[in-house]
Amino acid sequence: MDSETFKEYLEKRYYDQLNYYEKSSGRNQKKYKNFQWVLIILSALTPILAALNEDFKLQFLVVIVSAIVAILTTGLKTFQYQELWANYRATCEQLKPEIHYYNFNVGPYGMPGVDKEALFISRVETILDKERQGWPPAKKIRDDRSLGEKENSGTSTANTTGTTDETGSE
Repeated sequence: MDSETFKEYLEKRYYDQLNYYEKSSGRNQKKYKNFQWVLIILSALTPILAALNEDFKLQFLVVIVSAIVAILTTGLKTFQYQELWANYRATCEQLKPEIHYYNFNVGPYGMPGVDKEALFISRVETILDKERQGWPPAKKIRDDRSLGEKENSGTSTANTTGTTDETGSE
């Protein structure tokens, strides 16, 4: 691989992805922590408001606050900010040192006769692919495929060699 192509890969793919995971991790961390603080505060307020309940307006407020807590809890579970934060941070931390390993010939980059650029691209793409495989749609596709393969291998014992067995069937 020529140095110009590798330099373009670094700029348009490696650093771009590194920045994406860094920013996305931070955004999801912020969303998660904001949701959590609101939940903590509202959850703590609910029993206090219920204890002070002598007025119908306060009872109505307790119901509203409890509903908001339920909505926020469901939102946290649905949007998975904590999981995204952790996954993006882990991917970012795996990508960060790879350029240093490359630059300082550490590990497999220091082996004689190795194509460092091809190895770098392969390792970076493996890290990125590992993260993509964790997405729910990708998981579902993999699960569906493996389920189909299990069903096919368990129910079908077709002879694919084209030879005939003792019973005369293929």
